Amino acid sequence: MSFIVILASLAIQWFLNFNSAQYEFHWANKYSQWMMNRKLSVIEKGHGFFTVLFLVLPAVIMVSLIFTIVYHVLGHIGYLILSLLLLWYCTDVAMLKKSSAFSAPDLFLKSYQKLFAPLIWYFVLGPVGLALYIIVATLRAQLPDQKYFVLTQGVLDWVPIRVLGLTFALAGNFGAVFKVWASELFKNVSDNQNQVVKFGESALAPDADAMSLLHRSLLIWVVIMALITVGSWFG
Repeated sequence: MSFIVILASLAIQWFLNFNSAQYEFHWANKYSQWMMNRKLSVIEKGHGFFTVLFLVLPAVIMVSLIFTIVYHVLGHIGYLILSLLLLWYCTDVAMLKKSSAFSAPDLFLKSYQKLFAPLIWYFVLGPVGLALYIIVATLRAQLPDQKYFVLTQGVLDWVPIRVLGLTFALAGNFGAVFKVWASELFKNVSDNQNQVVKFGESALAPDADAMSLLHRSLLIWVVIMALITVGSWFG
């Protein structure tokens, strides 16, 4: 069912021009400040990984509880509707229609952050996986000095970035991208989103369009997700 939700979310944003940008709620600052006001010394003193746990786990558990309650009260339909709302809120495919709004590097980076990374986390681990990634990414942006948030997001980004790199290779200049992809494969996981820009720029021919590359890449992902979904139905 994850694929159905993904397809519906993309269609709503692309064809109806209805996205969540104007409804974004900047919760991270209020949430982190509220946690600090609870006198959690590990946060105040910045005790590494415990800061990540204390800030991320309660939010993820809350999302999990909400989805569990909705499932038991409203069944599959309610669960799917809530999943659709969450995915719609966390993604923005409409940016792929704004050809002049971003430079190519910015477009690669923003499309990864607001489209490809959330999609793969939702497809693989459902709404809780999506919530985990978005919570970590948002809090990392709010607390840039917390190195363990940088490391945690780097771990969460490691697989999606490399999957997207291979997708760029298939959608663009395979040889050039694969050479860069192989050289970056086992590099430090910390703060590695700039690799998306390297893969994207390597995929472009001298006169190629970054937007077209991203369109083809998204289409490849949709087709692969569809094949995996159909295979799971008949497997």
